[in-house]
Amino acid sequence: MRDVNKNGIENQKQTFSQEENCLLALLREALTGVSQEPVGSLDWERLIHMAERHGVLPLLYDALTGRPEVPPNPGRRAADSARQTVQQSYRLLFLCKYLMTGLERAGVSVALLKGVGTAAFYSTPELRKAGDVDIMLLRPEELPRAEKVLSELGCRRMQEQSALHHVAYQSDGGIEVELHTMLAEPFDNERMNQYLRECLPDCAEHVRRADVMGVELPVLEDAWHAYELLLHMLQHFLRSGFGLKLLCDWVVFWNRDTDSGEREQYLKLVTESRVKGFSDMVTLVCCRYLGLPKERVAWMQLSEDYAAEQFLAEILEAEEFGKSSANRMVTLRGGGLKDYVREFHHQMCLNFPKGSRCILCWPVLWLITLLRFLRNNRKIRKTSGLAILKKAGQRGKMIEQIGLFR
Repeated sequence: MRDVNKNGIENQKQTFSQEENCLLALLREALTGVSQEPVGSLDWERLIHMAERHGVLPLLYDALTGRPEVPPNPGRRAADSARQTVQQSYRLLFLCKYLMTGLERAGVSVALLKGVGTAAFYSTPELRKAGDVDIMLLRPEELPRAEKVLSELGCRRMQEQSALHHVAYQSDGGIEVELHTMLAEPFDNERMNQYLRECLPDCAEHVRRADVMGVELPVLEDAWHAYELLLHMLQHFLRSGFGLKLLCDWVVFWNRDTDSGEREQYLKLVTESRVKGFSDMVTLVCCRYLGLPKERVAWMQLSEDYAAEQFLAEILEAEEFGKSSANRMVTLRGGGLKDYVREFHHQMCLNFPKGSRCILCWPVLWLITLLRFLRNNRKIRKTSGLAILKKAGQRGKMIEQIGLFR
């Protein structure tokens, strides 16, 4: 029998530090409204630093307010972070409204992804940190027209385009705007990529108008919204990782009443694309450590066999978007030689999307990819290729357990 406290939350094991356990407890209170036991003596500066690094400090504002054990300086930092986040949230909200209204008037079919749209599920949406605007083009062939509209609305196309699944722009206020043409960047599994291409037209039929902080915006219906959030997590996990903020999104999304039809559609999506294991792992962690009631997700039929504690330790280490260490570059789907080779080839394809279509070019592109990898390790990441490969193999063990794409 698991050790459960009086609030119905599983007590944390000693794997995590006192500050990490306290951060998780404060997030549970912020996300679910369930009051947590007062904390004892701990390093508050370290806790606040961790919350900042995970992008969740603004969410803790209410949970920290009025606690006598919280020193003045950490309390002020949480208040300052909350204030700045609220200001940024409204900047993003009205930029979303401005841009999406312009795109829709021009006949471009769009939906808002993540960010402001996901913040709507929080009890205080303004405290959910976001830094950019993600717009889904429901018909990718409309990209030229959408780019023209954004230019007319004062956005400029960024010189460096670092992803294949979206085109990056910058508003006149310096906020990045991404026009997505795919649900996610290509994975190293062609069957998965083909599935995402084929289901995009269906996704376009599942858009609704939602009230987001008093502004009506087009967003994806629940099943597709959840699926896109999961793909976003998976994409970051297979690279350098992601932090607690994305788990918080998962908790508030599913800790609400959802339509049975939307649940069935979500299960269909994750099962057919063979990512249900990852979905189960993420959900299990949220239930055990962040207060997501299991009865809310009983219909998922979660497996209890996954190493949720190990997965959470990986997320705590990664911090927001996995920037905590130069060694965190990719995650392998296994630990064998073929897994290293497959990932290396996948990186080549991402770096040279057009050239990689020609098999005859592969040897040259492999060599360029290798040389670029070694050069960047030495000059930019200040680490070794061996350290990156070792870390990738360690993280890949979790991918093996959940049977990703199998």
